[in-house]
Amino acid sequence: MAEQTMSLERAMENAIVSTEMEGFVVTREQRELMVRVLKKEITLEEAIAMLNKKYK
Repeated sequence: MAEQTMSLERAMENAIVSTEMEGFVVTREQRELMVRVLKKEITLEEAIAMLNKKYK
């Protein structure tokens, strides 16, 4: 059977849907941060710091 790879966009969407099924809401801003991390525009640590600053 041929190996199939999932695009980063599809993997991210699957993770978001799974999270939302558990009752959490992923905002547009959070989605945008995820895309920036995947594009290596910012690090995961920077994204977390941005979210912490906003919600603390």
